[in-house]
Amino acid sequence: MMRPLFISTLACLMLSGAALGADGKTFTVGVEDYQNFLPYSEFRGGVYGGLGKDILDAFARHQGYTFVYKAYPLKRRDHLFVDGKLDLAYPDNPNWVAALKRNVTISYAPILEFTDGVLVRPENLGKGIGRLKVLGIPLGFTPYPYQQLMSNGTLRVEETGDYDSLYQKLIVKRVDGAYMNTRIARYYWTKIRKADQPPVVYDPDLPHASGQWYVSSVKHPRLVEEFKRFMATNRQEVDELKKRYQFVGSEDQ
Repeated sequence: MMRPLFISTLACLMLSGAALGADGKTFTVGVEDYQNFLPYSEFRGGVYGGLGKDILDAFARHQGYTFVYKAYPLKRRDHLFVDGKLDLAYPDNPNWVAALKRNVTISYAPILEFTDGVLVRPENLGKGIGRLKVLGIPLGFTPYPYQQLMSNGTLRVEETGDYDSLYQKLIVKRVDGAYMNTRIARYYWTKIRKADQPPVVYDPDLPHASGQWYVSSVKHPRLVEEFKRFMATNRQEVDELKKRYQFVGSEDQ
């Protein structure tokens, strides 16, 4: 069952779907309903927040726009976006769900860097890819660096509905590694759990993927171009927002 929608706007407006964007100032942003996705985002108690939202809201203030955030399970969000029922999507990436997007033209603007890699138990750090037999992933994710191993049957993938459950599966050895966003894992264990010695660690020697999280649009390419200009001309403001979340520039360290 799809989770109930929530609306979080700069002005806390209650607007009908038909009216959104009609004035050229109000836009829906399709986001993910994951809880522990900080520093990028979080959805907790019906409230959406995080660094990505703060940057988008700063852009909206500069332009005089109102963004209405609507949270969905990832796959549902992607389908609604491609079907033109959302003005913007965050996060997105040109490589994600490419087959679903093949018949639409999408404009993208980079917003935040990411590294998706494998977490392991500390005693297995640096032991190589050969010991990975079962790889845990969040529901809806695709571990692109491991697709060949998955195809030839060398590696089995086990999906999990949320990060907290995936951490636990790794800790109790139900999976050999967990493929996820490494900044999110670091933030969770150091800032939320405040663990001096986290029970799981990122292994940079295992295959990983780095790139950008984008904001994207099928319906409003002009809006995406405006956001690109905002990011280029307001770098100091964006950097200050990143500092609040201790968002580091490089993950392979």
